[in-house]
Amino acid sequence: MKDAFQGPALRSSGFARAPSPEGFGPLWRSYRSEGEPCRGWFHFLSPEEALWSISIHDFVMDGDYVMDSRLPDYLTVTWFKSIAGEEFSPYRKLRPNSIWGRSIGGSPWRGVAHGNMPVQSVSIEVSPAFSARFLEQEYEGKFRNVEQAFASLGRDDEFPQMKALLSRLWPQRGDEGRSQLYYEGKVLEAMGLIVERSRREETEEAGSMSSADRERIHDVICYIDDHCSATLRTADLAAIACMSPTKFKAAFKRANGKTVTQYVQGRRMSQAELLLRQPDLTIEQVGRAVGYNCASRFSALFRREVGMLPSEYRKTLGH
Repeated sequence: MKDAFQGPALRSSGFARAPSPEGFGPLWRSYRSEGEPCRGWFHFLSPEEALWSISIHDFVMDGDYVMDSRLPDYLTVTWFKSIAGEEFSPYRKLRPNSIWGRSIGGSPWRGVAHGNMPVQSVSIEVSPAFSARFLEQEYEGKFRNVEQAFASLGRDDEFPQMKALLSRLWPQRGDEGRSQLYYEGKVLEAMGLIVERSRREETEEAGSMSSADRERIHDVICYIDDHCSATLRTADLAAIACMSPTKFKAAFKRANGKTVTQYVQGRRMSQAELLLRQPDLTIEQVGRAVGYNCASRFSALFRREVGMLPSEYRKTLGH
């Protein structure tokens, strides 16, 4: 399934076929690049006529890489072990130790991966035909929102079962004997986890939030985006949404997949990543600029969000 669209992209990025590292058995195909614009590995497993595939990225790029590509229809779920970047339309932060999903096809996918930060991830991709067959067999065709189920992944990072499943798909020493049946079983398990998660959310959200409330929460999100470095009080944000503080906090989490605090911290760390690229600013100045007067607090939150301390992040930039 992968050869048709991965081959040209790999060659244009300097990757060439190479012997697989230890742990990767004969089912895997490996590519390696040792020059510009990126250095490292890309591995994929795509059995003929299987209608599913597994991909592993493990490389570092010299600079920011803007991705703007039109790809065949498929559903994907990814665990990012390490990443720094953003997805556009809709805007979403790409973060380490996070789950990301998408239904790709039709319109181009656009995003940016930041350079000098390792891109390490494990992905499962399935074709619409594979998805339809699975849903017919397991749910008698009654579950229809599979594309939305995949696209909703990444609204928050609370999907530990999927993280565990995908992380274990990265081959280690002694895994060379894993069979195609083993990997297909994991693909089916991932599909089941995603569908059941979506069904639970549909049950919880059915009739619980009006379109007017969703619009008000959207207005608050836009306000936070414009003022994330300021002191934001829940009572003030609730007033903007015309809700009580209790209703506002519940509605915000339901609509956005995160608490207000989690969302604000995420936006602040996105700003901090940009400011850390300016070598004339100290880390303390960057922290204050995004709303933290305590440097240690800023560093701890940055590490939790980005996966490394601000000083370590700066070193990856060569500053």
